[in-house]
Amino acid sequence: MTEKTTASTGQSGRPAPVEALQSTARRVLQWLAGRNMFVVMGGFFLLGFVVQRIGPLAPHDWVFFLIGGILPILLATVSTEADGYDHEISNADRLKFLVSQLRWGFTPWGILTQILQIGGTALAYVRYLGRLPSRTRHVPSTRLTVPFSGEWTTVNGGITKPTSHSWGIVSQRYAYDFVVTDEDGDTHDGEGDELTDYHAFGEPIRAPADGTVVKTKASLRDYPKPGSGWLEWRTWDIAGNHVVIEHQSGEYSLVAHLKQDSVRVDPGDEVTRGQVVGECGNSGFSSEPHLHFQLQDSANFWFAAGLVPRFVGTAVSRDDDRRGEHAVYEQLEEDRDELYLWAGDTVAPADG
Repeated sequence: MTEKTTASTGQSGRPAPVEALQSTARRVLQWLAGRNMFVVMGGFFLLGFVVQRIGPLAPHDWVFFLIGGILPILLATVSTEADGYDHEISNADRLKFLVSQLRWGFTPWGILTQILQIGGTALAYVRYLGRLPSRTRHVPSTRLTVPFSGEWTTVNGGITKPTSHSWGIVSQRYAYDFVVTDEDGDTHDGEGDELTDYHAFGEPIRAPADGTVVKTKASLRDYPKPGSGWLEWRTWDIAGNHVVIEHQSGEYSLVAHLKQDSVRVDPGDEVTRGQVVGECGNSGFSSEPHLHFQLQDSANFWFAAGLVPRFVGTAVSRDDDRRGEHAVYEQLEEDRDELYLWAGDTVAPADG
């Protein structure tokens, strides 16, 4: 007669060693997700070149080049502890995102976009001699109001490296993504298969401050498969339909992913704070209808450096237990005259 043994399991029912391995892998991925994407990519490429010089390993150098190309894409789907907003997705949607990115990345326009992003980031470092704009350096004079009416949720973005929208892409370092949610926190009604299911779709987008319109685009289609995990692979402009407004010399705001043919202004138009300039859409590289907003030091999306937006006249709802997680946000609670946003914040114009 033999004794039957049972492996210990965790709460999920998986063997404890498996859970431990998954937990470790998760922590490693979260750590990598907080690193500069170009550093991660370059690190694996460098390993590939090193392996090429090691005779027995040389035939396997392609593994490192492959990881260097794919890993940064996967890391974009990983939530970090500092993100401030739970945007975890299923493995199936993660796979769709990866395939979408690769499908787009090997098109002529996808390759050109990647060259422009890398080149723009390098140029920004050169222009500022490595001392890029931050909350205390190259502080913009423009005081902004949120570019919409009603209550929206900040789903991506912040002014610190851990909370940043895209720290490694300098033009989008201090960008924000906003959506409209209902009482249950959902961004859409029903299954979310149709653009019109989304609460943000078609909502008016407003000028965040007085200024002059310098660039617009309005003709790109709204990707008709929102929430599917797939992305618009054939777009020539990842920002989609957009409006760029110059507020002061060297200070430009960009509102992006606007609805097709909804842009109501033209280059040269003078706009006032709160004026409607377009409607929220799903054009460009957008997973679902939302607003992308950023303040930058140039009208050119590719070669600009992001500036830290300072918001005024804005009502914000933030969980009390989040205020002390980053000192800069804790300090800001002492001065409500101007506000820096963080993913997870629910915001609205103070006057409604």
